[in-house]
Amino acid sequence: MLGETINPIRINIKIFKAMISKDCPLIFTHIPKTGGMSLFAAMCEYHGMKIADMYDMSAYSDDLTPVTEVLSDSEKSVYAGHFPFGLHEWLSRPAYYMAIVRKPLDRIISLYYYSIGYREIARNMQKESEQSYAELFKYGDSADFFVDFLPWIKGEQTFIKFLQCQSPELDNGMVRRFSGIGLEAKRCPKEALEKAKENIERYYSLVGVQERYQDTLHTASKIFGVDFSEFHINKGVDKKKSEQKLKLSLRQRIKDMNRLDNELYTWVLDRFEKNISNPADPIIVPGGSRTDYKKARLWHAVGKSPKRQGAMELSPANR
Repeated sequence: MLGETINPIRINIKIFKAMISKDCPLIFTHIPKTGGMSLFAAMCEYHGMKIADMYDMSAYSDDLTPVTEVLSDSEKSVYAGHFPFGLHEWLSRPAYYMAIVRKPLDRIISLYYYSIGYREIARNMQKESEQSYAELFKYGDSADFFVDFLPWIKGEQTFIKFLQCQSPELDNGMVRRFSGIGLEAKRCPKEALEKAKENIERYYSLVGVQERYQDTLHTASKIFGVDFSEFHINKGVDKKKSEQKLKLSLRQRIKDMNRLDNELYTWVLDRFEKNISNPADPIIVPGGSRTDYKKARLWHAVGKSPKRQGAMELSPANR
């Protein structure tokens, strides 16, 4: 498990205002479908191309050159991607951690509707290229984040078929990331919940809440000394309407599959409510000296995004 040998430093914000920079970058543990792309856009206002966009890099790839190059780039001020806790161990300098959580039921529903659009893209790509799906994911431009959903991509477009896919993302994806075990194929162990809480307490300067997005931005601004603007990127379907379409049995199935995430979400929400008026001091996490990338294949790629690239390039920071 990652991140077990570090000693974080807590900085008193009353005497020192934390500033995200290349000397102490922000590691944004972006859990899919928690409003993270909106925060990414807000970050672009200040950091632009100094953001290390790791969304299209796969830790499962045979070629890890892009990963090694970006982690060794000492000019980056923000590292953003769907990776788990532990990325600091491959940085040569200290860093801050931040993340956002979301109600697990809503997160999985949002992931399903988001995946529908990709499903059609993948089916068309496979038909036009005449490659097998395995070849498409391995050699093409397709995002391997969806490789675990192949039975659903090739078969019926139903929610139950989606939930039947053996994807770690559907099995307590938030606890997996905060605990550091990542998207390993095995079931998420119960003890990962306590490890996730421990990592949040010790290493995260802020874990915001998607349902309290404005408060999350305001608190992040206080902690990091940056006036984050509010953006809404990749906004999904209306939550109430989408929940109404689901049978009670499917909603319960999602909750049962994500019991650890439900406990973590409740704990984070309570913690966030208590700290919102008086944010905790930011935490500087010392860098590490790990180079064993091939032993840490803990996240998939979601592919390139014109929205992300455009946000960075059009950032006032680049003018």
